[in-house]
Amino acid sequence: MRMITSCIRPVVQDEVVERLRDMEVPGGSLSEVEGFGLEADPEGGESYGPQVSPYQQVVRLEIACSDEAAPTIAEAIADAARTGRRGDGKVLVTPVTEAIDIRSQETGASVI
Repeated sequence: MRMITSCIRPVVQDEVVERLRDMEVPGGSLSEVEGFGLEADPEGGESYGPQVSPYQQVVRLEIACSDEAAPTIAEAIADAARTGRRGDGKVLVTPVTEAIDIRSQETGASVI
């Protein structure tokens, strides 16, 4: 099992989710979060004044999936979320060692 975690621009959220639905990905979780990085200034310097927040609003997308599906899903997210501008985000794929369905108490890969 794998967990795909990505931080994407809010403006591309609908395109990413639509791509995943077209691929029949069974579901995922979306959260509004704040991030920081070098997205504001290509030189990495401070490019905001004291009246502007130094944080970027991003959407965190999390999807648990099979080992086999992970590369395809991760590539689809990266492709659908790409604007070509600094700050497009990241897609991370990590191993999942255990999964438990809270309602049924079933465990293992079948719960995803």
